[in-house]
Amino acid sequence: MAIVPSADTARLIDDLASSDALRRETATARLSVIGSRAVTRLLALAGDEGAAVHARLAALGALEAIGDPRSFAIAKALTDGADVRLAVAAIGILGVLAQADTPNADKAFDHLTGLALDAAVDSDRRVAACQALEGQPANVVSPILEALAAESAPTVQAHALRAKAGAHDPIEAFETQDLPADPAVMIAIVREEGADARVTLLRALIDRVRERERKPKSSAAREQWMAVRGLLHQQLAARASRLAVYDLRETLASSTTPLPVGFLAAAAAVGDIACLEPLAAAWVAGVGDAWWRDHLAEAFAAIVKREKVGRRHATLQKILQKWPAAGPLVATSR
Repeated sequence: MAIVPSADTARLIDDLASSDALRRETATARLSVIGSRAVTRLLALAGDEGAAVHARLAALGALEAIGDPRSFAIAKALTDGADVRLAVAAIGILGVLAQADTPNADKAFDHLTGLALDAAVDSDRRVAACQALEGQPANVVSPILEALAAESAPTVQAHALRAKAGAHDPIEAFETQDLPADPAVMIAIVREEGADARVTLLRALIDRVRERERKPKSSAAREQWMAVRGLLHQQLAARASRLAVYDLRETLASSTTPLPVGFLAAAAAVGDIACLEPLAAAWVAGVGDAWWRDHLAEAFAAIVKREKVGRRHATLQKILQKWPAAGPLVATSR
């Protein structure tokens, strides 16, 4: 391999601070090829608190690609730093070092395990640590995934469930390919990727999951798939999208038992006036179930407020005529 002059290496390091993303990516790729001879300068930039974050991230990306054991100290320090973006990038370096035959491999593995299992650490770092550990042998990583699958932090639990199931396909793949056999895995996928998925994809998945609900013979399986659909509705509603309000309205109208909370969260966020009647009907029928009725009332009140439904509105009058017992619900929503 031709020796790259130090002046060229210095220029590439400078390019990591460029505002041009393509220029940064090109410099990162070339520095990765240069390898160990660029590590000293890359470590200096990665640890420079006065440098731009995007430059430090680029330096960490090159260090991860190189996998030099000298990166351990700075990577370990940054995983505990205030900037989550730098911490996640540094965790990637530790993942490479933990799999290598280097003096710090065990220390890197132990630090990653500690991050993944520490409930006091933010979810972004914990998920990144979990991902970094997934290159380890199955018998090593399985106990960690088992522990994380019982987590209370939703994103950490979701990632661990996916990793355990080997469900590595992105959410986009399920627009056309078969859904996972286990609805819990699909819930994990939606929790982990739903916030960034296209709204049109989420709407398409609602249709596919609704079809899947009809197939299981057991009521428990149908309820689990309905929970998936409720979560998809909730993700759409979080983006203020009304693409699937038709399905939300039909579900509220046809349900004879309490629904997963995702449906009510979606109704509160994006439900329209036509959702008020089924909400009122469910509230009247749900006497004895305080949790269900409270959530129904919250959704009803949110729609009334958002749609500016006045006390003389025809829909409220119709509700009172059909269900006089809904009087308290209507009254508290004004």
